[in-house]
Amino acid sequence: MNTRPLLFCLPALVALGFTSTGPARAAETQCFTGYAYHLEDGEYAYSEHHEQSIIDGETESWKVTYRSPAGEIIARKTLDFSANPFVPLYQMNMPGSGYMEGIRREDGQWQMLRREGEDAALETEDFEPNDRMAADSGFHPFVVSRFDSLMQGDTVKFRFAVAGRQSVIKMKSRRIDDGRFEGRPTVRFETELDMFLVSFLVDSLVLAYHEQTRELKEYRGLGNMHDASGDPYPVRVSYYSEKPAEADRVSTNCGGA
Repeated sequence: MNTRPLLFCLPALVALGFTSTGPARAAETQCFTGYAYHLEDGEYAYSEHHEQSIIDGETESWKVTYRSPAGEIIARKTLDFSANPFVPLYQMNMPGSGYMEGIRREDGQWQMLRREGEDAALETEDFEPNDRMAADSGFHPFVVSRFDSLMQGDTVKFRFAVAGRQSVIKMKSRRIDDGRFEGRPTVRFETELDMFLVSFLVDSLVLAYHEQTRELKEYRGLGNMHDASGDPYPVRVSYYSEKPAEADRVSTNCGGA
């Protein structure tokens, strides 16, 4: 029986190279870094450096490099949004443990992938995306697409494909009290399981956005990295405008992750 906790990765905003039969389109590369801290004690845990390719205003691909406080690479992830704006094809690898998870599409069939270690068998689960489904970092563009409804107080229900659990789960998001980040006001959205009783057993996720730019500035909830037991742990990921002192060994150069 799989007892792995729910695993979400929501950060979001490179060029990985695309082949297109249509006219060439100019790609814009955006880079940013999130800094993760343990929710329990506030200790710095890791960084996630993002390099994102934007074509005609839409995210098509990006890569993420995760580093320890010492600056060592602890995981890499690549994502491809060319097939679906909210459910990316992706693969994340942790070289230390050999853990891998992701989503692929072959011959029109979508599959969630998971491998617990280098010598472990590959686990797969078929699923079918729709316009009310998100996965991994595709949750950010999904939230942005429903931003106006959330701001008006609506509860947005959707499904989330969790490759780390090999399952698709029912979720719901709603606006909660506002906050502040780096001296500026933010709007905050809470996301939790849309399942009777079960939702009380799993901590919710909280995302903070700048209302005007709709940029994700902070995330609180389960992170992508694993503890010594192989399970994800709760973190606060902050997208600071300047690198904090505790991350002085982390590279934030665009193209140099």
